[in-house]
Amino acid sequence: MTTIDRAVDFILTHGAPNLRYRIRREVLGTPADAPEMRALQEVILRLPRVKKAFACQREDGFFGRVLHGVPFDAFDSTVDLLKRHGVELTDPHLTAAGEALIRWPEADYPRDHFYKAGNAMDEHGRGGFRAIIADQLVELGADEATPQVRDEINRALAAFAGSLAHTSIDDFSRPAAFRGQPCRYYIKGAPFPAANHVSLLAKTLPWRTAANLAMVRRAYAHCRALMRGYAGGVIYVNCGHFVGPFNYPWNAEPQPLTLRGFDAHPIDFAWFMKGLSSASTTYPTFGEDDPYLAEALREWLADNSFADRLTDEQLRMFKQYAALEPAWRRRESLLCDLYFPLVIGLTRGGVYK
Repeated sequence: MTTIDRAVDFILTHGAPNLRYRIRREVLGTPADAPEMRALQEVILRLPRVKKAFACQREDGFFGRVLHGVPFDAFDSTVDLLKRHGVELTDPHLTAAGEALIRWPEADYPRDHFYKAGNAMDEHGRGGFRAIIADQLVELGADEATPQVRDEINRALAAFAGSLAHTSIDDFSRPAAFRGQPCRYYIKGAPFPAANHVSLLAKTLPWRTAANLAMVRRAYAHCRALMRGYAGGVIYVNCGHFVGPFNYPWNAEPQPLTLRGFDAHPIDFAWFMKGLSSASTTYPTFGEDDPYLAEALREWLADNSFADRLTDEQLRMFKQYAALEPAWRRRESLLCDLYFPLVIGLTRGGVYK
């Protein structure tokens, strides 16, 4: 029995219904209409955080008050919470949310606290407010020919294609300072892909002609080369007020991953684990893999003292931002919560065999 086999069995034996459901659905390939899966889904819909999310849904189907922000107040993070807990896209709450977002009138956009910054990012071609709308529609299973999605895919492709003309970082940004710290500002109209462009293309399929895929992969490598070694601080949108950061880590180089590397910033451990356990569907797009990631995840999963090696602050941050178990009254629940992201991270991209 492999390390992953043991972790899967442990979660299926001791895990909460949401973890058991997602392991069966995403790792073992059990169909959602199987009797045991329908029974688990019913239990998931009664979990406290799921019920709280449903309670913040407005009569028109919109979750919370705003598009972008924290769970129960913002649409995007509430959808993410529900999907991470295993709620299926066919659930009426999620189908209503998708319909509400498609119908959301542009006249209401400025009421959202993120609109001013997101709109400035859109005007600069940085993938802001409208890119998040497109991303959320994709997350909710909308047809990718939906105008809001189609238009943002086209803008993302244009950003990648335009970046190929740049020969240095100065072609799309200018050096500056913010609060005494070095930074840069994007040049308005100078195409360069943003984090939301990368995310949207990774989640969608119809744009993937042979020519488009070749262009995007070439442009992705080109952007990485332009940014390699850059240490001049965050790159912001300069529109008369502070906006950002919404950067993609173009200059990040793969390096060995260790638990102690998170000690200085414990919240980074929580966000890393939350990212591993995402319920988003992504497809191979950019042709790059981190050679150290799988090695570290396997090592952590095989380490019987993994939970004990985490600092109190790492555990606190993990529980606040990434935990899926309803409670940690039993040690088994803590271990299931920690093992689950590692298993999902190691098996993502195909049914585990």
